[in-house]
Amino acid sequence: MTKLVIFGSGSHAKVVLSEILKLKKFKFIGFIDDYKKKGEFITNFNKKNYYNLGCIKDVIKKNNNFKGIIGVGLNYLRKKIVTDINKINKNFKFQKIISKDAIINANVNIDDGSLIMSGTVINCGTIIGKHCLLNTSSSIDHDNFFGDYSGTGPGTITGGHVEVGELSYIGLGSIIKHEIKIAENTVIGFGSLIAKNCKKNSIYWGSPAKKIRSRKYDESYL
Repeated sequence: MTKLVIFGSGSHAKVVLSEILKLKKFKFIGFIDDYKKKGEFITNFNKKNYYNLGCIKDVIKKNNNFKGIIGVGLNYLRKKIVTDINKINKNFKFQKIISKDAIINANVNIDDGSLIMSGTVINCGTIIGKHCLLNTSSSIDHDNFFGDYSGTGPGTITGGHVEVGELSYIGLGSIIKHEIKIAENTVIGFGSLIAKNCKKNSIYWGSPAKKIRSRKYDESYL
């Protein structure tokens, strides 16, 4: 069995752990969190306790024998953590996690480090980049493209041939019309209807959605 760690230890990281344990094909060995003490208790699942293994620089070795996944919801923080890890060990391997309760149809490509949550459906011809997060019950239709570090909130629906740029996020319950392009580092507010292309570094919200304002690279949206 592949040994696996989760980077981060907040609420989202615990959801990631639940998906890992359901798969029953990984040996989970603990969390890695720079903001928690080594050995600090994180959570309990099925009467088993799980702890923080320590900070990134102390745990990641050149010859480690485990893989990892980022358990952080914010896109820009996932990228920062990956960058920090690569500075310490550029050969570290990341594991993609696909929930046993997701439906992945033929000819779908999901890259390393990405997480596909329960109830999500991905249709033929779709490409999911590195370290993406497709949240609970997202419906991703055929021939979509999600750039690295992009993501969806629960209940997102996309039509066919939708493109989502790197670091962009589609808020929960939003609907994206077919053949729409959402540029990089853009956030779609919850419950929005996107019927036109969206510019980069922006926030869109409404039904139909309009640009609300520009956004910074490291601005929180959760």
